[in-house]
Amino acid sequence: MGGGVSRLVTRNTANLDCCNFIYERNFDKKASLYRKHTAFTLAEVLITLGIIGVVAAMTIPSLIANYQKNVLHTQFKKAYSEISQATMLLKVKEDINIFEYAKVNGSQAALDMLMTQIKGASVLEGSTNMTNFFRLVYEPKALNKKSVVGYYCDVTNVYRVSNGTFYLMDDRPGNASLADPKLCIDTNGSKGPNSFGHDIFVFAFTPEGNLVPFTYKWTVAQTTEKLDDPSSQCSYTSGFPASCSYYALSDTSPEDSSKSYWKDFLR
Repeated sequence: MGGGVSRLVTRNTANLDCCNFIYERNFDKKASLYRKHTAFTLAEVLITLGIIGVVAAMTIPSLIANYQKNVLHTQFKKAYSEISQATMLLKVKEDINIFEYAKVNGSQAALDMLMTQIKGASVLEGSTNMTNFFRLVYEPKALNKKSVVGYYCDVTNVYRVSNGTFYLMDDRPGNASLADPKLCIDTNGSKGPNSFGHDIFVFAFTPEGNLVPFTYKWTVAQTTEKLDDPSSQCSYTSGFPASCSYYALSDTSPEDSSKSYWKDFLR
């Protein structure tokens, strides 16, 4: 009786071991097949890398362009805030109206006075002669970044402040002036693109002494006519994109008011 039970247990144990062996061998075979099926071939890797390369080539230029636009927008806001505060400080602390001050003393004296309110402002070497300045520093371009245009503010020398921004002015106000002198701002100095509407903008001072975007008909002398449509002076075909400051400040495209100046209009 006892021997029979022992032989039965031994036989069952042997059967169990046999089943385990067969199961493990089958499992190993399936695992091996799974590994073979899940491994990438060289062709698959190359195809994947090619797809990644195509996607990168399509998206990276757009990402870089958007980043550059954001940088220009930030520089513009900082420069406008800086010069607006300087204008306000002169009015409040010194009771100086830049329009009236320039009318009496000239644009150079007005720019000198305005720059006393900005820390680190100094005259850019070689900028007294504007032709020499263009030759040494850069030739400003139109909105399309191709056509070379003359500086709108060529009466004074150029001031450079600690953050690299350039400031310069045009003719003093006359008796019929609506907004003078014109103030040109290069928001990042000699860095590119050195193009009106991108990093160079035109503002002007009203008879009340306020700094405003230039929304007037461009003339080489005093400003005497307000524009009904400033977009005529902020386009890629305009030779005088002097009014882009108006759209840049409001971040509105001159081509479509529902779109952004910085994100959609700039190219």
